[in-house]
Amino acid sequence: CPDVVVSRTIPPEIDYDYCKGCGICAKECPCGAIDMVAEAS
Repeated sequence: CPDVVVSRTIPPEIDYDYCKGCGICAKECPCGAIDMVAEAS
């Protein structure tokens, strides 16, 4: 993530306050462990 939203800790954590929803993390994850899901309104 270019905005360092996903931590490199075990387990990884996502800081949703800074996430822009671009999906780069899901595309670049080598394990395919991240899925983009629409936020409930």
